[in-house]
Amino acid sequence: MNTGIDKAKLQLYKETAIRHLSNPVKLRLTTVFVILAVGIGGIYMPFSKRIEEAQKKLSDERERNQKITDVEKLRKRANSYRERIGDNSDTNEWVQYTLDGLRNYQVMLREMESSEPRRVGPYRAVTLSMEIEGAFPQLKDFVEWLEKSERMLRVDTVRFEKRPDNLQMKVIVLGLVPKNARKTG
Repeated sequence: MNTGIDKAKLQLYKETAIRHLSNPVKLRLTTVFVILAVGIGGIYMPFSKRIEEAQKKLSDERERNQKITDVEKLRKRANSYRERIGDNSDTNEWVQYTLDGLRNYQVMLREMESSEPRRVGPYRAVTLSMEIEGAFPQLKDFVEWLEKSERMLRVDTVRFEKRPDNLQMKVIVLGLVPKNARKTG
């Protein structure tokens, strides 16, 4: 039976291997190299793909966990403001709240407009645009009342215009209402 292997070359390879491996240092180095090659080829290579997949899953889970933590923190912060917004708050209720403040500070309302509430995160923002007349101390007290209000609002714009007998103030106030609040109109 002819296997196609040259017996003379095979014998030469055997003799060269025996000659080199009879040296203890070369035998140790060859043994270490063979064990290393078997370790890399037989153990590391098959598991490297599984290691990469496990690292990707771990990274994804860490990112997911961070997002969950962020959402929990945001919910906690939003809950701390919830009592300042009110569950039944809507545009009409905001107008009534502002009118009560106007009466308390004895200023005269010339004009009031409210625009369609805008979405602001989990809430909606009601915009009230008012023209008010009165003496400077009453107008100042009214703006301070708005700023110190227990409600969640922001005085966006304040403009004064001098009139012959008093001041006219144009003020824009933004107030937060729940997303599910009733719409007016």
